[in-house]
Amino acid sequence: MQRFILTPEDSEHTLLNFIARKLSLSKKKAKQLLDKRRIFVNKKRTWIASYRLQKGDSVEIHTETIRSPAVQKNAILFQDIHYLVVSKPAHIVTNGHESLESELRIYFQDNHIQAVHRLDKDTSGAIIFAMNKDAFEQMKNLFKKNLIKKVYRVIVRGSVRKHTFSLDTSIQGQRAVTQVRLLKRGAGISDLEVIIETGRTHQIRIHLASAGYPVIGEMEYDRNPIEHQLMRQVPRQMLHAYQLSFVHPYTGKMVSVTAPLPADFSQYLKLLGLEEPTPAKT
Repeated sequence: MQRFILTPEDSEHTLLNFIARKLSLSKKKAKQLLDKRRIFVNKKRTWIASYRLQKGDSVEIHTETIRSPAVQKNAILFQDIHYLVVSKPAHIVTNGHESLESELRIYFQDNHIQAVHRLDKDTSGAIIFAMNKDAFEQMKNLFKKNLIKKVYRVIVRGSVRKHTFSLDTSIQGQRAVTQVRLLKRGAGISDLEVIIETGRTHQIRIHLASAGYPVIGEMEYDRNPIEHQLMRQVPRQMLHAYQLSFVHPYTGKMVSVTAPLPADFSQYLKLLGLEEPTPAKT
């Protein structure tokens, strides 16, 4: 992390020009840093290139985390001739160009592998891939009927007081229900277990932010200043798809997998004073 305090000379610059000058970057490269939302002005995440800086402003520039290879042997949580359940690392998209899906196709030498659902680029955890078109359609049908149980682990800002509560606020006109359970509460921070009954885009991030408990590292829905310096350094949203359970469409057997907490998630639990609780029974 690099931190600068603006002098009278600097205060005439836009944020884009300031970053380019201080880091000796082209404006294109400086704009890429802004687009990645790793810049804070006065402890508030800021990505507007034309933002006019003022004397005394504090500008923090946080560097990116280098991603490990996406497909590792211990990342395969379940595998048969129909499905793969994989623990996705953060900092990689689910499908498309340079995605977890494309890497799995190379790893297994099988171009039929297809993601059944998606996780955000910076969300880690369990995700289901179909090995063929029919398997894809069968699993998609389970998702449509909300027959996939999805449990997430989340670190949020704020001291959550209730041990359990529900959030039932529509998202883009569609009903969205999120069940929350407190695992551990610290000073201005909480570790939560979250179950979503519906699968709306960014549901957990939107619901928790609207309840006053934004996800640590959240870059879109948390617009308030972040006083805690360590929280500003978190390189991605601390949201992890912890468990997935479903009845296998072909065998009729229950499949339940757990994606262990990634190293960065465990590290921030420790650094922020939240010791790891015993995993909940499912």
